[in-house]
Amino acid sequence: MNKKLLIVANSTSILTNKLVSLIGNYFQDIEIVDNRTFSIHSPIKLFKSIVRAKKTLRAFAPSFIILYQIDVAAFFVAMLNKNTPMLAVGIGSDILTIPNKSFLNRFLVSWVLKRCKYFNAGSVAIKEKMQSLSKKPIDVFIANLGTDDILPKEKQNIIFSNRLHKDLYNIDKVISAFARFVRSDTRKDWTLIIAATGKEDEFARQVKDLGLEDNVKFVGWLDKEQNAYYYSISKIWVSLPSSDSISLSLLEAMSAGCIPVCYDVEALEGFLYNNKNAVIVKDWNENFFERALLLDKNDIIVSNRNQARKFADKDVNREKFYTIFNKASPNK
Repeated sequence: MNKKLLIVANSTSILTNKLVSLIGNYFQDIEIVDNRTFSIHSPIKLFKSIVRAKKTLRAFAPSFIILYQIDVAAFFVAMLNKNTPMLAVGIGSDILTIPNKSFLNRFLVSWVLKRCKYFNAGSVAIKEKMQSLSKKPIDVFIANLGTDDILPKEKQNIIFSNRLHKDLYNIDKVISAFARFVRSDTRKDWTLIIAATGKEDEFARQVKDLGLEDNVKFVGWLDKEQNAYYYSISKIWVSLPSSDSISLSLLEAMSAGCIPVCYDVEALEGFLYNNKNAVIVKDWNENFFERALLLDKNDIIVSNRNQARKFADKDVNREKFYTIFNKASPNK
């Protein structure tokens, strides 16, 4: 039988591309339903998206469905789906924070979990939250999309930020913290590299107001090779989202020998340890970049590289997904 996969996800997302790259060879055909078109703020647009999804389900006739992020799109596709086995993937705020905002959000996630048979999370914290949100006992397997090993190069006085320019990621607080850090005469030669796009003008104004034009560089959207280059030469990698899982960018930074500076989110407990293999930020106003330089960098580079490679091994993670696919269609 022709194995056909339907993925409900952001069709332009790097994570969606990584998912397809990781598990795509298992299937003969893959179709993506773009979750960005399912807007509850536009009833007409939402209705059209539901109709398109219904037609896709009927015409494509998938043998397996992955709901990559439990959101409005996942809800409606799960409602439309009749008998095709579904895997619900919790990727971060869709599980950790959004369900706490309203009864409706919590109901949506719980209902999707109830409809699915298989479940994946990228961290223990997301796994446990998925289990608590479910109205039935569920077995959540922990796996990620895997990363390529990035070899450290000669490290420079660079702090690298490559998270998205969304409010969730608090890039403005990264810039403010860097301003505190370079006030010291011994840190004037440090550079903050800000990647990604979306709010460069806003952040550039902040940089100018703080007098940091000579120390902050905006490099825009980076491809895989460019990202790896900045990881490899940076001493510190910073990520301060209000909510997060164990992100692939964290694993890449650890692989490349960067000191991780991360906000204190639940998903990192048991994976990063404050003042041991990372700096965990609890106070926005602290000079946490300075604290990162007090750590034993050589020990961190070795231990973090080993930890990242073990946790993000592509073959190991791929096999976990394949095990689920085999369970869903043991005789096909």
